[in-house]
Amino acid sequence: MIELTDPRLTTYDIVLNADDPTRGPGQGSADAREPAALAGRLRLGGPHALRLTPEELAADPELARYAEEQAALYEHHLVRLALTFVPQTSGLRLKFANVSLQLTSGWGPKPIAHSMDPIRLTDPVQIERVRRLGPQLSLLGADASLGEISRTVGYTTNQPLVQALDLGGSSPAWDFRPTTATELSGTYPLSLVVRCGAGADTELKCTVTAGVEKPLLRRFSRELPDPLQLKAFL
Repeated sequence: MIELTDPRLTTYDIVLNADDPTRGPGQGSADAREPAALAGRLRLGGPHALRLTPEELAADPELARYAEEQAALYEHHLVRLALTFVPQTSGLRLKFANVSLQLTSGWGPKPIAHSMDPIRLTDPVQIERVRRLGPQLSLLGADASLGEISRTVGYTTNQPLVQALDLGGSSPAWDFRPTTATELSGTYPLSLVVRCGAGADTELKCTVTAGVEKPLLRRFSRELPDPLQLKAFL
């Protein structure tokens, strides 16, 4: 195992356009109108790629040997991004966000997400459920015939906050959802190792999607205009 220096990712605000432009700004007060674009809510860093050569992995002999053994068939690239949710004092609540990547290659083996991080981040949430029994039933040995009896049961569950999708496929993504206890906020570093054919020209496209609800769920998205060319790092 080795630790690679984190790159200084170029970070910028990203404006998402409505997936359904026909549902333009509605009539009525400003508060009732549906936004035509989602701006000032997300910042994206990267993507940035580093080819994982035996020389780059020399600090770990086992990893370097693995890369050398695979070199005749495959190349591996470490791709890093970061998604930041900009703090808001007002505005529509984000119901979800998604960073999806599309890996394509002109020839050779299909490029895949060999590994991803994070795979899953969860938020511990305390849940309470009330269980009731009506007349003529007994609960814990007590006669409930005189009326309703109830019992509150509490437990902790882990709700997913971030979930990786399509590990081992060509369309990896990270899905973000607020939990009962936590809104979407802060910065999330994202990374994956792409495995592609040796010498192949591999392209990585990135699309960011988010959704708000007012009054109905509405999706906004943007595909980055300049796909990342992994061949540039040969």
